[in-house]
Amino acid sequence: MKRPYLLIGACQRAHGVKGEVLVKSLTDDPDRFIPGLICYAMDETGESPVRQLTLSGCRPTPQGFLLSFDGIETRDAARLLAGRRLAVKREDAVPLADSFEFYYGDLISAAVFDEEKGDLGSITDIIRAGNGDILVVSREGEKDLLIPFLRSIIQKVDIGSGRIDLRLPEGLYPLYRQASETSQGE
Repeated sequence: MKRPYLLIGACQRAHGVKGEVLVKSLTDDPDRFIPGLICYAMDETGESPVRQLTLSGCRPTPQGFLLSFDGIETRDAARLLAGRRLAVKREDAVPLADSFEFYYGDLISAAVFDEEKGDLGSITDIIRAGNGDILVVSREGEKDLLIPFLRSIIQKVDIGSGRIDLRLPEGLYPLYRQASETSQGE
């Protein structure tokens, strides 16, 4: 589903005493965090902005980025951002390079269907792993499926309807779901 705001970062914690915030990037563009960027601290659902922020500084670290914002100059002020996600308006987003690129926020909560197994659940997270991304597909009462986001697996992504059709690699489904079904039946 196309969202009006696109997530670009997850605020981890306050850093130091001058109002910096450690942020995990949720974007592939390493130059996304530039001074002057207007972004928004989102509510708990990640759907609605609760505060507009103007980025005033960015320093890369092995754990993410240390960001500073206009008007946030103390550790206590920075603590209020911990746990929030940062977003930009869709019209301010970096353009996608090809038809198999998607904004993470548009994939979250999409329904996932396998051509044989049917409804697998919905995407609750995306893990960045080395050369590719891994979709975390959840369904209540079942173990999460971890599915590589590869062209050889993904058959169709329909952002408008919030649906992803795929063909699971042989052996992946039993690894996660049948193992949990067996343990529940014992």
